[in-house]
Amino acid sequence: MRALIPVILLLAATAFGCGNKSIRSDDILVSQYHPSGKDAIRDMVDRISAVNKKSPVSYAADFTIDGTIGDKTYKLLGNAQFNRKLRAMHVAFLDFIFRSPITVVFQEGDVIRIYYPVEKKLFVDNYKTIDLSNYGGISVNFDLLYSILTGGIPLIPDYTVKQGLISNDGKESMLIVENNRYYETISFNGKSPDKIKLINKSTREKFEIYMKKPILQGDSHFFANVMIVSQNTPIRLDIHFNRIHLNAPVKVKTIEDSRLPGNLKIIKM
Repeated sequence: MRALIPVILLLAATAFGCGNKSIRSDDILVSQYHPSGKDAIRDMVDRISAVNKKSPVSYAADFTIDGTIGDKTYKLLGNAQFNRKLRAMHVAFLDFIFRSPITVVFQEGDVIRIYYPVEKKLFVDNYKTIDLSNYGGISVNFDLLYSILTGGIPLIPDYTVKQGLISNDGKESMLIVENNRYYETISFNGKSPDKIKLINKSTREKFEIYMKKPILQGDSHFFANVMIVSQNTPIRLDIHFNRIHLNAPVKVKTIEDSRLPGNLKIIKM
């Protein structure tokens, strides 16, 4: 169950139930594309920037998760609150049948706490150094996933543009960038980004995010459904957000709001 945690820390929504037919193969599609010019590349970068400018300052939402990790399937419920200005987040994962908490995640500034009520363990980590693989997750920078889960489109830091591609029918495009650690491909359906593919250069681990059901509330943008797929682990998660409230006043629960057992084991990472 612990492998589910990093995904919701990102607050991503995924379409697990769509099956393999929904997974586009860039290796196949590349024959259907041709190189774009500099103006098209600039336009794709500008479209990513436009989405990020509309990411919400705060939100509250419920969610459901259907997923597979290896040969096991999971179904969870949960709720989340987020405040960008305070750099605060709270995410609670609940058992689908009994509605009891399985994992609770708290962010307060750079401090990230992951609480397992059943195990009576509290892990204390740091936003800048957290390694998701320590929690059974994917070996990818936390801030990249965090951006997705808070309504943005991440670009890897210190990137250089490797290539821009446009489909032969002009309906889709791809921006391919890289830095010393990753290759990143951001795909667009029309004007809208709808897929991110990351490849870790050293481990060759492939990680994909499919962003679906974009919603607008006021001036803010959020993805109500995102599919997260790791081919190496393997992990596939489908997170559907509902009862979404963007930029409304929200009380983000903190560790002080929780009843913790007296025999809690605290582990500093």
